[in-house]
Amino acid sequence: MEDKRLTVAYVRLSQEEFGKDKEFSTSIYNQLGFIKSFATTMGLSVDKEYIDDGYSGTNFDRPGFEQLKEDIENGLVGVILTKDMSRLGRNFLETAYYMSEYFPKNNVRYISINDQYDSSNPEDMTQDVLLGIRSLINDRYVKDVSVKRKQVADAKTNEGQFIGFQAPYGYKIVKEDRKRTLEIDEYAANIVKRIFTEIASGKTRAEVAEMLNQEKVVPPMLYLKMTPSKKKKYFYDWSAPVIYRILKNQTYTGRIVKRKSSKKDYHQKKRDVIPIRDRETIENCHPAIITDELFEAANNRLKQMKRKIKNNYNGLFAGLVVCGECGRIMTPCHINRPDRKVKEQYYFQCTKVVDRVPCKSRNIAESKLRAIITDTLNEIIDNYVDEKEIVDQATKRLLRKERPNLKISNLKSDIELHNNNIRNLYLKKTKGEISLDEFIEQKETEILLKEQSEKMLKEVMEFTNEEVRKEELLEKYNMFISNDELINDVVRDFIERIDVYKDNTIKISFKFGLGKPKKIRLF
Repeated sequence: MEDKRLTVAYVRLSQEEFGKDKEFSTSIYNQLGFIKSFATTMGLSVDKEYIDDGYSGTNFDRPGFEQLKEDIENGLVGVILTKDMSRLGRNFLETAYYMSEYFPKNNVRYISINDQYDSSNPEDMTQDVLLGIRSLINDRYVKDVSVKRKQVADAKTNEGQFIGFQAPYGYKIVKEDRKRTLEIDEYAANIVKRIFTEIASGKTRAEVAEMLNQEKVVPPMLYLKMTPSKKKKYFYDWSAPVIYRILKNQTYTGRIVKRKSSKKDYHQKKRDVIPIRDRETIENCHPAIITDELFEAANNRLKQMKRKIKNNYNGLFAGLVVCGECGRIMTPCHINRPDRKVKEQYYFQCTKVVDRVPCKSRNIAESKLRAIITDTLNEIIDNYVDEKEIVDQATKRLLRKERPNLKISNLKSDIELHNNNIRNLYLKKTKGEISLDEFIEQKETEILLKEQSEKMLKEVMEFTNEEVRKEELLEKYNMFISNDELINDVVRDFIERIDVYKDNTIKISFKFGLGKPKKIRLF
C-alpha cells in the first residue's frame, strides 16, 4: 500500500547563530535549498516545511517543532529531513529520545543529511552508536558555548565594560576602543539624582512617582524607547516599582554588578536570582551619578519605610531606634491590651537571628523611650542650646537636604526646552511642515507647560529664602520649648538615632551639632 504521508523538511537557526550571520533569512533558505536538493537525489519531494527562526536547540519548546509533532501524531508525516542532527536539537537526552523512540514509535523515517543517518537503513548497525556519539557531541558543544560565553562576559565585566542590552535610565552606551561603557545622560541623570534625594529626605516611592507624573516627566520605558512588556505595564508611568528599581541599582554609584542571576546547569530554563547581598561588583567602571552616601541614605530610608508599613507603625520613633549590639534597625512590635485604657502600645525589639540565636539586645517600650527623649531634649534646651546657633544650623541642614538648587536647575532647563520648542514650531510653520491649526495647538501646549514650570520655579525660589526658613524654624523652636506635646514635630529634626544596648543603657545621637551623643541608663 502506498504511503501517502508527507515528506517534510525541518530547519532551525538559533539567535546566537544569527548573531554570527547577519543574513538571517539567507541561512534559513540555504538549509531549505540544501534539503530539497538532497531529497531530489533520493527520489523524494518535500511537501511541507517547518521553520523555527531564532530558537535555541537546547530545548524543544519551539513553535515550528510543536506543529511538526502535532502533524506527526495526526498521522500526516512519513519522512523528516534535517541538514544535520544539531538542527533537530542540541540537548543529548531529548534529541536521542526523539530519534530512537518518538520517531520509530510513530513510524516516521528520519534523515540527517550531513551525519549520513537514515533510520530506514537496516544494514548499517553502527548508526545507533553514531547517533549517541553525535548527540553527545552536540550536547557538549552547547555546554562549551555556555561556559565560554560566561567566561567572555566575566572578562569584559572585570575590565569595567558594560555588557547589558539596555543602558540604565540616566546613562547612554558608548564604544571606545571596541569597549562598551556608560556615559551620563545629563537630563535623565538629574531625574535620578532627584529621586534619590527625595527618598533620602523622607518621601515615599509613591509620592515621588506621583510628583514626577504630575510634572509630566517622561518615564524610563518611553524615554529609552524600550520594547513594551505585557507583564510589566507599570513601566508606562512613574510608579513605586519603577522608583524601587532605580533606588536598588548600584550602577548609579559607578559600579557594575557582575551577575544578578545564575544557572546551576545549562539545561535549566529559568535562572536563579542571586540575592543583592551576594552579588559581586566592580568598582569605578564609569562616571557615578550619585555618591555612595546618597545611595546608602536613600536605601536606608527605604528600609525604614518598609519596616513601618510592615508593622503598621507610624509613630514618633519609626526608623530611629537601632540595636547597639548589631546595628540593625529595631522592629516596632504591637501589644494589644484590652484591659487598659490605652489599647495600642508598642515596644522595640531587635529581630536579627544568627545561626538560630537571636540578638542579645534588650527591648524597650515606646512610652519609656518617649519619656526619656522628652526629658533629655528639655534639659538640652534649658542648659546648652543657643537659640540662634541651632536655628542657623537647622536652616542650612534643611536647605541642603531639600536640594533646591537641583530643582531650580531642572525647572530652568524645562523652561529653556519649551522656549526652544516654540521657536522650532515657528520654523516648521514657516517651512510649511505643519499646518496653522497644528502650529496653534502645539504652541498653546508648550506655552502652558512653560507657564507651569515658571510658576513652580517661583515657588521653589521663594521656598529657598534662608531668612524665611529661619523664621519658620524659630517659631517651631519657641512653640516646642513652651509645649511638651509638640515633641512629635521636632524629634526627627533633632535626633539622628537612638542606640539600645543589652546593659540597659541607650545612646542618643543628635543632629546639627546639638550636643555630643548622650548615654543614659534605663534603671
